[in-house]
Amino acid sequence: MNRLPLFIAATFVILPITALAHAGSQGLILLLPTGIYITAGGITVLVTIILAAALNHRQLNRLFTPCEIASAKKPRTTLPSLASTAIFAALIWIGLFGPTDPLKNLMSLTTWTLLWILFVILCAKFGNLWAWFNPWSGLYQILMGSADPPAKLPAKTGYWSALILLFAFNAYGISNPAAADPIQLAILGSLYWIFTFLMMVVFGPAWLERGEFLTVFLSLLSKVSPFTRQDTYKIGVPGWRIVASTTPPLSLAIFALTLLGTGTFDGFNETFFWLAQLGINPLEFPGRSAIITQTVTGLLGANILLIALFYICIRATTPREIMPEVFARQALTLLPIALVYHVAHFLPSFLVDIQYTIKALSDPLNSGADILGLGQFYVTTGFFNTLATQRLIFLTQAGAIVIGHALAILLSHRIAADYFPTRRGVLISQIPLSVFMIAYTILGLWLLATPKGA
Repeated sequence: MNRLPLFIAATFVILPITALAHAGSQGLILLLPTGIYITAGGITVLVTIILAAALNHRQLNRLFTPCEIASAKKPRTTLPSLASTAIFAALIWIGLFGPTDPLKNLMSLTTWTLLWILFVILCAKFGNLWAWFNPWSGLYQILMGSADPPAKLPAKTGYWSALILLFAFNAYGISNPAAADPIQLAILGSLYWIFTFLMMVVFGPAWLERGEFLTVFLSLLSKVSPFTRQDTYKIGVPGWRIVASTTPPLSLAIFALTLLGTGTFDGFNETFFWLAQLGINPLEFPGRSAIITQTVTGLLGANILLIALFYICIRATTPREIMPEVFARQALTLLPIALVYHVAHFLPSFLVDIQYTIKALSDPLNSGADILGLGQFYVTTGFFNTLATQRLIFLTQAGAIVIGHALAILLSHRIAADYFPTRRGVLISQIPLSVFMIAYTILGLWLLATPKGA
């Protein structure tokens, strides 16, 4: 039995997870010798590239071969989905009629702290939990059963609808100064739920699988999980499901690249450097409402630039006849990087917002209730005030970024081994991507350390 993937997977499983929130922004300047960490991170990625290049095809294949644990029964997802629908309805009510303060309203806190992003991390660690807990499939199953939908979602639409919705959601979250407003979220959430359910009535579950951005997003990130549950339970090195996946359509590959591009820009658009390009003094920041157009344009431009650079890296060493397939498969190898950027970027705000979430769960209507028995519960930010805790936070963020890049490099070499029969061929094909990975590691660590003013 191949125990290497089992051992590595178990290592990742027992590591503590980091969850995040979206609503907060980092107004901290790290007074640490970050240049040392950035250099060390870049060197670590370089060493990983060298080690990956030393592995032959058999070793790469063995590394990402999962182990079967036990047989699995067909999951029953109707009841969890119905429960999720009921919780969503309650959150809509709280959003409309509960506290207007986003830090006291569960609609805002659940959206940005528990769903986006804690639930995302759980899916990336334990598999696609969204297939159980999405708020549409249970009700659809009860009302429509197994009847054929009146229309078939054309195959040529691919995942483009989900990509457009993903961009719209991220543009709203990044550029809108009132993105955490509970009434806005309740109204938009209600409209989106209705829209998605109507599209399912027309096109069936295919819309959920290919047109609904959260389903596509969480399904993709769940491929990073060491676990899978199909006919059998399997566990392997995180990302082994990326290797086992069939070639994704171009639209899904672009979707995966957009996850990384958006995560990068979400950090970049808060930096002094970006504000300087807009002609804004970061110490006199006029507010998000003054730069909505620039932010959305920058988000679009960042994603186009990333896709173009990635295409150039693949095209430089890949024969034309296999270029589309290699591009699509290699795009999925960046999912671990997108995930760790997600973790690193939002860690500081999560440490604060999760406290507000716990407090709101205990008093959902801000009426003085204490359902959880917290007593006198005070939200603290004291861990931002000491060098030791600041260093711990930064090292956690930096470590996550380096680990994500190292895993992506190993995945990229494993995918390349399917198309280049010799170790030399794999190595040559990876040179542009290796430069890309090192540069992106340095960029990610710089984004953590650089001052932010937005």
